[in-house]
Amino acid sequence: MAQHTLATHAAAGFDLELPLHPATDNAESVARLLHRVLGIVDELCAQGDTTNADAVQALDLAIALRLAIGEADEQAHTATPPRLLEIAVADATPRAA
Repeated sequence: MAQHTLATHAAAGFDLELPLHPATDNAESVARLLHRVLGIVDELCAQGDTTNADAVQALDLAIALRLAIGEADEQAHTATPPRLLEIAVADATPRAA
């Protein structure tokens, strides 16, 4: 399980245990990456010039690009998949419950 302590404005933080996909290669690597990514997002949002919606959109784009890079690596020395150019990121504005 990946664990991360999230800092919030309302409290000092809380611990999360997130289930990992059974095909996970290295849980420690997942935990380290998650911790670093969330730390960077927290830092940028705390500065006030990055909103949560902007952070979600950037993470969506990063995931799409990482998937495309993985596909390109598997195909060895091929160009970026053309479908990457067609990716449209949905509005990341939180919806009312």
